[in-house]
Amino acid sequence: MKHPISDLSTAYRYLYPRLTVLVSSGTLQNPNALTIAWSCPLSVDPPLIGVLITKKRYSHEIIQRHNEFVINIPDSSQVKESYHIGRISGRVEPQKLKNAGFSVETSTMIKAPRIKECHINLECKLKDIIPTGDHDLFIGEVVFIAINHEITDNWAFDLKKFKPIYWRQSRSTEETYHLDLK
Repeated sequence: MKHPISDLSTAYRYLYPRLTVLVSSGTLQNPNALTIAWSCPLSVDPPLIGVLITKKRYSHEIIQRHNEFVINIPDSSQVKESYHIGRISGRVEPQKLKNAGFSVETSTMIKAPRIKECHINLECKLKDIIPTGDHDLFIGEVVFIAINHEITDNWAFDLKKFKPIYWRQSRSTEETYHLDLK
């Protein structure tokens, strides 16, 4: 039997699990990244993808300054590394990508770096920022896709060959990742 939920601010919880992505920004010399689960395709033509970032995140400031970012898709073997990226700000730990075990590489069409160890990288030029409440929607136009062809099925990534990380919302970060950190 269904029952009503009085706290409407919990609505987002019922949209989980969600694909986890690492959004890299900045420059090759000064890279930054954050871990998010709030991303979505917005348009096929032109190819637009949205990522929602709260204003208090360091990446919010960096993407606004440089007008580009890369959506990197980690696999399930990179949960601990992705967790590290998501739990500490680049303001506090400027070398957090390196400290997490990730390295950056030059993107093909933009200056924001890609994360080398991720099998999928979507290079994006910032088209717009739309305030949506406590997060802003960063709309990026995909200008280049780099993918390890060993994980594809000639249409997208093959779930038999590539196991992405799915974020499950819970009461605490530790509880969220507890299921995946084995």
